[in-house]
Order: sequence, then C-alpha cells, then structure tokens
Amino acid sequence: MKKHFPFIIVGGGIVGSTAAYYLTRSGYPVILLDKEVGQASQAAAGIICPWFSKRRNKKWYHLVVHGAEFYRQFIQDLTEDGFDASSLFKETGTLILRKNEKDLHRDLENADSKREQSPSIGKVSTLTQEAIHDLFPLIDSPWPGSLIKGGGRVDGQALVALLHKAILTKGGEIVKKEVQLLKEGKSFLIQSDQDSFTANQVLLAAGPAVKELLSSLRFDCNLRPQKGQLFSIYHPQWVDNNWPVIMSPGGIDILPFDNGEIVIGASHEDDQAKDLTINPMVIKELKTKAEQIFPDVFNYPLYRVKVGTRAFTDNGDILIGSIPDLSNLWTISGLGSSGLTSGPYLAYQWVHKIINNYWDLPEEIISSHQLVHKI
Repeated sequence: MKKHFPFIIVGGGIVGSTAAYYLTRSGYPVILLDKEVGQASQAAAGIICPWFSKRRNKKWYHLVVHGAEFYRQFIQDLTEDGFDASSLFKETGTLILRKNEKDLHRDLENADSKREQSPSIGKVSTLTQEAIHDLFPLIDSPWPGSLIKGGGRVDGQALVALLHKAILTKGGEIVKKEVQLLKEGKSFLIQSDQDSFTANQVLLAAGPAVKELLSSLRFDCNLRPQKGQLFSIYHPQWVDNNWPVIMSPGGIDILPFDNGEIVIGASHEDDQAKDLTINPMVIKELKTKAEQIFPDVFNYPLYRVKVGTRAFTDNGDILIGSIPDLSNLWTISGLGSSGLTSGPYLAYQWVHKIINNYWDLPEEIISSHQLVHKI
C-alpha cells in the first residue's frame, strides 16, 4: 500500500532535518527518509565563523555569512517550540591563529567593513601567544591570533537528533531506510524494500547519494563524496571550560565542549570516500598536526572517533534548486565542509520557496540547472 504525502524529504542530515522541521512547524505533513549511513552531520562538529575565510568564492560567502546569522533565529525558533538547543550552538568565540601581522591587521579591518551585514561578528581583538595560553591553557601556539567574539561552535549530531525529536513531536514521520526514486505521473514514487511513498514535492538532501537517486530518473550531477574523520579527547576537569574554538593554519580545528570533550579534526579524504571505517593512521596524522598547538594531545586517550561523508562539486558551487524540467523535484547538496554553517539557512529558504513561492537567494546561486543534466 502506498502512503501519500504532500512533501517527502530524502536525507536526514542537517539540511533535510531542518527543512522537515520548518515544514512541520508550519503545519504541513512531511515524511523524512534517511538511511543513516555515512551522514556528514552525524560526524560533524562545526565552527560557525565564516567571516574571515580567505576563500574568494562570492556565492559560497553569501551563503555562509547568511547561515551564520540565521543560527540565532534557528535556535530561538527551537527554544520557542519547547526544545532546549542552548548547548548545541554556542557563541564561544573563535580564535583564528595567524602566521603574520598582515593577516591580523586584515582581520581588524574586515571586521569593521563586514559588521553592518554581519552584526553577529561582535568584537574582534588581537591576542599574543601568551594571551592565547592564558585564555586556553592547553594551547601553546607558535603564532598570535584574532579572537572573534561572535564565533561559535555547533554539535551537528546532537542538533540533528533534536530536530528529529521536534519533527516527530509536530506530527511528521521519519523512516530510516534506503530508498529509490521513481517518477509516477506528475508525482514521485519513493520505494524502500518494504514500503512505497508518493509525494507532490520532493527534496533530495542526501549528500553525495543525491547523484545515485537522480540516476534512476536518468539524470547525472556534478557531485563527489569526500570522507571526513575526527576524534575527541576528554577530561572531567575540562567541563564548563568556556574556552574558544580554534582554527589553525595547518587546517586543524579544535572545539571544546561544555561536557569536557575536545573535538579535533577533520580529515579530507577524496580517495577513501566510500570507506566508512576508522583509519588509525589518519587519526594519528590529525593528532600530529594538532600537536603543533596542543603539545599534550598525545597524552590523552581517544574518547570518540567519528566518520562521515561530505558532498562536494568540482567547481565549489552548491547544488540547489529544482531539477531541469521537474519543477516539483528539488535538491540541496554539495555543501562540503560548510554544511553545518549554510545548511540550515538553505533548508529554511527552501521551505519559504515551497510555501510562499519565493526565497531570498540570488539567482546566480541557484545552480541545479547548471550542475544537473539529462543522461
């Protein structure tokens, strides 16, 4: 027997879960389908501080800065609905370590020029190596840094779990099965090994699996998977530490959480994208990189290791919009390592598009017609 829903979302990570939450919050029936294998959000602890990146992709920057601002509304909406999200996203401050004085001065100048568009930046100050150690005693940095007051961190796995709870509370359904996408007249048929669902509107938010889902409709898209691993260490003395998150020149991020856990990572493995097993050599390499600023990191046993798969596009664009010639089939994917920052904002915008027939996204960002083509 087929079950019909006005909306079906495939992919239960941060994008799909946020979209399903806002649809149910607006009173619409929705079913969220997720196979829970390799989900990037389940293995993600993200730094929300996009304003001082050296990336030159203007479309990417537009999404991440709006995503950072949106987090304040996002958490407020969950709180108003009775869900405690206060510990999941927190403005801890972000410390960006810089190798030269020029970058430190540029951070101060950028803060002044960008604060009007992005008020969440807050105060920006320059810290010496000694001041960094005083602020975060476990860190002995060879470099000074810029402390961004409005920077913060988010626990992706816990946030997705809370969103699933909110979806179910508000009458949505969640089915944890792998599915196949088929066309059925003007609607879509989504099948698992036991169940069938039809929908008027479908959002594909399943990361790199979007490519496989579209192939059943004879579409191909510019998506590739990337494996990411991170690890954490723990000490009870680190509980409620109030330390900032750290971004280092070596590409290592350090995220202290209130529960005494410090998350360190993450790897970027293009050649091992389909292998979701933990690689001890990769974890050792992450520890070695972290040791440059966290000299005692090898003295602590592993607390947890997480593995997930991100979706990227070759040119760095994000796959968003309706599929060519199918106005009721949508996708949001290819967010890469920025998924926790821009994902909720994009999902929220998609819900507005579906309900109100508009969204606040520049036309040049809506790239599905350029990145998806008929086979």
